[in-house]
Amino acid sequence: MRILRTAVVGLGRIGWQFHLPALRDCEGFELAGVVDPLEERRQEALAEFGAPGFGDLAACLGEAAPDLVVLASPTPFHCEQALAAFAAGADVFCDKPMATTLEEADRMIEGARSQGRRLMVYQPHRASLEVTALKQLLGRDLIGPVYMIKNRRTAYARRNDWQAFSAHGGGMLNNYGAHHIDACLHVAGSRARHVTCHLRTVASLGDADDVVKTLIETESGALIDIDINMATAHAMVPRWHVLGQRGSLVLGDDDVWQARYYLPEDLEQVGLQEGLAAEARRYGSGEQIPWREESLACSDVEPVDYYAHCHALFAEGAEPYVPLEESRELMRVLDQCRRDHEARSGQ
Repeated sequence: MRILRTAVVGLGRIGWQFHLPALRDCEGFELAGVVDPLEERRQEALAEFGAPGFGDLAACLGEAAPDLVVLASPTPFHCEQALAAFAAGADVFCDKPMATTLEEADRMIEGARSQGRRLMVYQPHRASLEVTALKQLLGRDLIGPVYMIKNRRTAYARRNDWQAFSAHGGGMLNNYGAHHIDACLHVAGSRARHVTCHLRTVASLGDADDVVKTLIETESGALIDIDINMATAHAMVPRWHVLGQRGSLVLGDDDVWQARYYLPEDLEQVGLQEGLAAEARRYGSGEQIPWREESLACSDVEPVDYYAHCHALFAEGAEPYVPLEESRELMRVLDQCRRDHEARSGQ
């Protein structure tokens, strides 16, 4: 097995709580160094993970010579850090969102291609148990063609960290939207054709959006309806509601998917009345749908090992778990969300 010398840039929540432990626990990776401007965090990483620390990426690239750079830094730094890694001969595994703008994302993609390097974006929601279970259910074609996907994330939070500020690339469209929009597009299996979006700043202590309402019409014709609301005292439920021609799927608070559907052969023949005078002055057929029901617990599906996919891509040249064109499509949709909001609000 090829061992990838790996550097982690950014020792905040995602770098410290996910990437570093995952690297330690996954075969095929050697932690070559960490990068963070805070000395105390570098010392903490040295004590906990035995990783040499660097105050900037240039020093790490020069001294540690990593094969792979994991970008867990704030979003505004992703583009320039990725380009520097490519130029030094390293591949990049980048946290979401890929960049602050579509233009930056395109620079990263071109930088990888021009330098002959690989780039993949960390999109954990598409690898979550709830999405994995949902894909399994949809693969069984229980509810027929999907025409609408509703997804919600709600709470009440007076955000006060860097994610509360637009200047830092914060806001819920970038933060949670990058998760939920990607997961819904992944489920739909289709690019976006039309995007509308409303952004509000309500409970946040900064100036970035904490309420996002977006509606995406996909090229396949399915509608994606997403609510991200960090200013509601009551939860908006269910978190997922997937509607198909013959039924629907709902995710409960117990993390169990409930399917309700019918089979075409279960239905009685119902005659269509074309005239304006309804028979016996009765509207509707009175049909009773013979619903079938099934359930699937999220805990019953096999979890996705993200770093195993990383090793397969960066060490063995396998197909990426998250194709780059899908990461680019997410960035395009986020860009369209901002453009639609700005046009609507006259900004």
